[in-house]
Amino acid sequence: MASSEPNVPLLEARGISKTFNGVVRALDRVTILVRRGEIVGVVGENGAGKSTLMKILVGVYAPDEGELFYQERKIPFPRDPREAAKRGLSIVYQEKGSIPHLQVYQFLFLGHEDKYEKFMRLQTRQMKKQAEEVLREFHIDCDVEALMGDLPLSLQKMVEIARAILTVRLEAGSNHLMPIIILDEPTAPLTIEERERLFQDLLPMKSNASFIFVSHIIPEVMKFADRIYVLREGRLVGHYDLSAERITEEDLFRAIVGRGSSEYLGKPVVTEQVGGEAILSAVRLTRNGCYYEVSLDLHRGECIGLFGPAGSGKSEIIRTLGGLLSFEEGSLAIKGQLVRPEESPPDRLRRGIGYFSGETGKELFMNWPIAKNISIVNIEKVLRKVLPIIDFGAEKRLAERVVRMLRIRTPGVYVDCYSLSGGNKQKVSVGRWLERSPEILLLEDPTVGIDVGAREDIYDALLEMKRQGLAMILVSDDPKEYSILCDRVLFIRAGKIWESMSIEEFRKTMVM
Repeated sequence: MASSEPNVPLLEARGISKTFNGVVRALDRVTILVRRGEIVGVVGENGAGKSTLMKILVGVYAPDEGELFYQERKIPFPRDPREAAKRGLSIVYQEKGSIPHLQVYQFLFLGHEDKYEKFMRLQTRQMKKQAEEVLREFHIDCDVEALMGDLPLSLQKMVEIARAILTVRLEAGSNHLMPIIILDEPTAPLTIEERERLFQDLLPMKSNASFIFVSHIIPEVMKFADRIYVLREGRLVGHYDLSAERITEEDLFRAIVGRGSSEYLGKPVVTEQVGGEAILSAVRLTRNGCYYEVSLDLHRGECIGLFGPAGSGKSEIIRTLGGLLSFEEGSLAIKGQLVRPEESPPDRLRRGIGYFSGETGKELFMNWPIAKNISIVNIEKVLRKVLPIIDFGAEKRLAERVVRMLRIRTPGVYVDCYSLSGGNKQKVSVGRWLERSPEILLLEDPTVGIDVGAREDIYDALLEMKRQGLAMILVSDDPKEYSILCDRVLFIRAGKIWESMSIEEFRKTMVM
């Protein structure tokens, strides 16, 4: 009989290996186990094998070798996600998985409507009643008739998790089976406040399910996981039981990337270039409903952080500076020249302002190769001098320089961007702006959803540009990002600047 003892593995995957195209060794004899009622963290850089391992567990890929055990009984690997659900495994992906126009109860039972059909009619009353029971069981406070798109992102993610557990129950035909839910980067699109709420809601669910938590955010993995597995280049290089051993963020970083972390040791911020006339000056900028009477001066070689909770107005301020939003009152001057409130991003770019967000889906043309994505914002660097046509040799050299500088992992510069990992897509986005060399670079969540190693490469490149005189304004949900890049931080609350701090004061306030 299968054991239900807490120390007996609920699931164990032993010696998992996977090779793609007979060349790329994605996994090399990796073993992990999951016990009842625990959160198991899986961390590693982009390309470490995390996603491949998760897809094998839920039946998307078949392993080349390895064994799978459920409660100490050997079972075959699932052939598809539905078969995985029958064995207790389901996955919640990083990308927004909810369907905005569906009501909560409709989303919970999506794909299982046949179980609630009688005389060719859907038993919606029964579905709503059971949906209410499920939400109550998992302490999810929302109306079953609410539209998914109207819920806060953290609440949408909780409903996705509840649906994953419900899918296991419906496919397995049992409420007694302990589900194992894989959370693939669930907090990547969330703000700090939404992340905290998600985990506060998630922790009580450990009595109903076990979780495999894949994340790039070291502090939250250490805070909420019971054990952590570290993958590097397809191999298992570390396993930590946080209830039995004490490790630091630096220990975990070193295990992930194989070197020390300047991020967590507190990389010094270079300020030699700061001073002189302001390159950007805002005076009492106001956009009603978003921010009010915002005044700041930005100097060459300086990085100012706009820090505050979600809805504080920080994002609207930086988007106004980049020309994505207009302002209604006040004045904005760039290099001493006043600008019109309605100027567009191309107008601001001609004035020397670049805007970069971590949303690679909006930043890149995914079906274009790396070289084209870089040259599109650096077109003057790849045009022939005599005829206005592209010099493909110059375009290739430009892209190769960015690939080297940011250590982008790719077989070549003509690989389409959609095939790159998340971190490498982000590096392409940053790299093309670094080649453009704007005088001012606006950064909104520049490293969201990417691994710590990729962040280090991006930080190094930005700091080097800063040493050369690049001015930056940063908006982020990661306090450590401000600590690394900024010279001073403006606290934004209810659309107004409440306080200005030096980076040393900010670090003390954040207990860095």
